[in-house]
Amino acid sequence: MKKLVLLLVALFGAFALVGCVSGEVLVDETHDYYATGQFAGWGDAVGNEDFKMTAIARNDERIESIVDETKGAKYIYILEITLPAGDAGWTVTYKINGVETVLNGNLTVKMIRTDLGDEVPNWWGQSPESGEIENLTPETLYVPPFVEENVDMAGGWNDNPAALAAGTYYFVYVKYESSQAFALIAK
Repeated sequence: MKKLVLLLVALFGAFALVGCVSGEVLVDETHDYYATGQFAGWGDAVGNEDFKMTAIARNDERIESIVDETKGAKYIYILEITLPAGDAGWTVTYKINGVETVLNGNLTVKMIRTDLGDEVPNWWGQSPESGEIENLTPETLYVPPFVEENVDMAGGWNDNPAALAAGTYYFVYVKYESSQAFALIAK
């Protein structure tokens, strides 16, 4: 009977460990990351603590909806942002799922990477310098394809990712070993 109880306890413990998500903060020790866009004054975001993204662990409840997509992440950064419904005075037009979609400039977002403690950008994401950034939340965010030329109005690598609606979101950057991604999670 003791052996059966020990076996059941061991099995339960093994299943509990398999389902655990790490609480280790996944931080890049060499770079800072800033969320930017119309809401942050674009390049003015660098050096401003209000727009500096924070490293988090995979078990952070704010990214619960995408936790499965963060498996294998080296770094995860997050910032709560509010994209206003007002008119920025300019728009972007993308063909999204075959539908021409006009989005207000207030809905545009990007990320800036700098060396740790520096205010000189290494790159803006997405751009030719950053490499391709995948989209983990296509229901809330549009990331143009990573191509040089804007083909069929889909956008290109220098065009701005954009939220599909105004609101308050968690803007998330995930860096994997050989790829990277954005997420825009409604708060």
